[in-house]
Amino acid sequence: MCRTTRPDARKSDANGADTDPVSTTTRTRSLARWLSRRAWSRAGAIADVLAGGPARRALAFMTRVALFLLGTVVIAGSVAAMLWNQLGPGPLDVFIGAVRTRTGLPLAPALWLTVGAMIIASWLLGRRPGVGTLIAPFVIGAVMQIMLTGLERFEIPGSVMPRVAVQLGAIVGIGLGAGALIVSGLGAGTGELLAAAAADRSGHPEPRVRMAFEFSWLVLGALFGGPIGYGTVLVALLIGPSVAAGYRSVDTIAGRVRRQVTSTRAALVAIAS
Repeated sequence: MCRTTRPDARKSDANGADTDPVSTTTRTRSLARWLSRRAWSRAGAIADVLAGGPARRALAFMTRVALFLLGTVVIAGSVAAMLWNQLGPGPLDVFIGAVRTRTGLPLAPALWLTVGAMIIASWLLGRRPGVGTLIAPFVIGAVMQIMLTGLERFEIPGSVMPRVAVQLGAIVGIGLGAGALIVSGLGAGTGELLAAAAADRSGHPEPRVRMAFEFSWLVLGALFGGPIGYGTVLVALLIGPSVAAGYRSVDTIAGRVRRQVTSTRAALVAIAS
């Protein structure tokens, strides 16, 4: 029986190009696999960088710096809104005003004299100041002046309720900003540092200690001729709970972001391995 020879399945066109559909499909799949390996290798490289110790430390430090800068800007904007609102500054500002009145010092030396004494007291009570504690007043002062200049272009609300709302919003902003400074780990604000040091020594909750300090600044400042308004009383009553709530909020958000970054890095490492 004669066996018929099948024609070769591989055909070429006039230019010698391979036109076999099976071969074309195979090559397409090979190219896809090569591209896939190429893509995963890049993901693996990214994962290796993220998993590396120096890269992780650099990312953590950048996050802390971002929190520090965000906190200082929020505090500066909140204090600027408080000054623009003219319902009365915070108790510490009342005390600094009294120092200026009694000593005749300009604002900056009076501020640094007061802040320096608070930092030394905190240190003696067992809380060393961080770099951020020393840098923050310079950043806050510059940003606050810029924001206050911008706010002064607008008229202060004529009725009381909008001004009280601005004062309350500023108190919330100071709490969130102080919370960001604390979470950053670069150094808490001077008031927070002193309150934390006194709370550690006394064993009392930090919000209560902070409130006691605020009332102390308020009473001493009023006795020695510092400026005072009923907005000052709001700050004295609410700044402690506001800082505590702000710290919890910022810490919760930062924890969620850290967990998300960790899970993403772990997923990239698993895919690339």
